[in-house]
Amino acid sequence: MVQAENEYGSYGSDGVYLAHLVERLRALGVRVPLFTSDGPEGHMLSGGAVPGTLATVNFGSGAGEALAALRRHQADGPLMCMEFWCGWFAHWGRAQVPRAPEDAAAALREILECGASVNIYMAHGGTNFGGWAGANRAGELHDGALRSTVTSYDYGAPVDERGRPTEKFWRFREVLAEWADGPLPRVPEPLRVLPSPVRAVVGEWAPADEVMEALGGAEVERGTPATFEELGVDRGVVRYRVAVPGPREGCPLRVTGLRDRAVVWVDGVRGPVVDTEDAVLGEVAGPASVELWVASLGRVNYGPRLGESKGIVGGLLHERQYLHGVRSRGLRLDAMEEPGALARVPFRAVAGAGGAAGLYRGTLTVAGRPGDADLALPGWSHGVVWINGFCLGRYWELGPQRTLYVPGPVLREGANELLLWEWEGAPAAVGEEAGAPGLYPCAAGR
Repeated sequence: MVQAENEYGSYGSDGVYLAHLVERLRALGVRVPLFTSDGPEGHMLSGGAVPGTLATVNFGSGAGEALAALRRHQADGPLMCMEFWCGWFAHWGRAQVPRAPEDAAAALREILECGASVNIYMAHGGTNFGGWAGANRAGELHDGALRSTVTSYDYGAPVDERGRPTEKFWRFREVLAEWADGPLPRVPEPLRVLPSPVRAVVGEWAPADEVMEALGGAEVERGTPATFEELGVDRGVVRYRVAVPGPREGCPLRVTGLRDRAVVWVDGVRGPVVDTEDAVLGEVAGPASVELWVASLGRVNYGPRLGESKGIVGGLLHERQYLHGVRSRGLRLDAMEEPGALARVPFRAVAGAGGAAGLYRGTLTVAGRPGDADLALPGWSHGVVWINGFCLGRYWELGPQRTLYVPGPVLREGANELLLWEWEGAPAAVGEEAGAPGLYPCAAGR
């Protein structure tokens, strides 16, 4: 089967667009059955389905009601839950409430008892490597405050992020065994884990400004801030610089249309960290030099604000006056991974870092054959981490995620390069054991 669209009924009802997708798939040689997938509500099914193409529904509970809604829309043909939400993802700064295995298994049983087919979402948890985690907007209409998805996409799946069966797996297996024609297949042996903990030695760093100068794109100056998209940055950081003219008295400095999270600097002095769309940054007198370092927290993946721009989409104001001549410069995450890129970064001994933002480099020495591991970053604030050039994704002291999953194939016996782009502030003891990242054998619940 091939899916023509996904949850389009949550957004629109353009039947011409949907028919065009089906026509193009057929013209390109797709001969297998096509389907669409939407929420089990009348407006979603009627807006997102295509006549003559199988409609399916997505839900996590209430199978009887959801499948009845599908049957009202589609009088005959197979019933299918295309996304059975057996768990859920988590957002930074918000405690995750896991779904009980018994509850999920009961919901799975109800789907099968209704005579429907089911696709488990997620059957196998995963990881948003490379900074590819998305975001959502709060509220019933998905148009409120930005909520960034954590790096882990374990999802509370029956097979967890690290490839191991969970209690939910065994409860699902018991349910599915009742519908199986014969004995169930053997469960594979667990994957190898790191043999023993490893402490990192972090010995070098480069200040954020110097990393931006070495690896960032061209600086753009214009009347208003440039967005991430205008700077060619899909994932990464943008530095905005503007001058407050003077002499003038102290007035509130404000930012409007902030889509992400900004660290503020005034005349070289660290100011607040703000993450609301319209925020007062403090009282500032002119003349003054202002910088805002804005990191993308992930793109919205559901709701009416899907596809919105990132960075500052409004402006910077002193009192009610817009400040013009904003200089914008972006640094893409994958710039760190380009051949020869790190050779351009002016690293120096970490002893002088003093907990500053910047790019830190260290070594993890693995004795023996590597295996799956968890990376802990005690005292580090907020940033992105690489091992041997592979981007593990975002870490953030906000939690709830406390460690990052490191697949065994990323590691090698002996020295492994560790790179941390810390953009809010490293621990003051970064060169000491108390501030050293560490690898640990994979364990559930870290």
